[in-house]
Amino acid sequence: MAKGYVIAMVKMTNPGDFMANYASVVADVFAKFDGRFLVRTPNVTHHEGRQFDVHVIAEFPSVEKATEALESDDYKSIVAHRTDNTDTEYGSFMLAEGLE
Repeated sequence: MAKGYVIAMVKMTNPGDFMANYASVVADVFAKFDGRFLVRTPNVTHHEGRQFDVHVIAEFPSVEKATEALESDDYKSIVAHRTDNTDTEYGSFMLAEGLE
């Protein structure tokens, strides 16, 4: 079974609310579905394309577990703090299937 990866490239519009009400709690939500962060940093070596404030990769044991996390009531209760405090047209948020 292939792992699932939630990948986000975030351009914040309201860093205070984003950090306080989304970034500070999302790891606990993902952990309930065996998700863990591999990358969660503003520090990258930028080579081309757009620059972002935060770069994130979260790993789950499967795409199904990642989907469960993203569709859970716990995640739904915080997702507005991500979407309302970031430029979703500029950034990206996706679920990718890993290689087996």
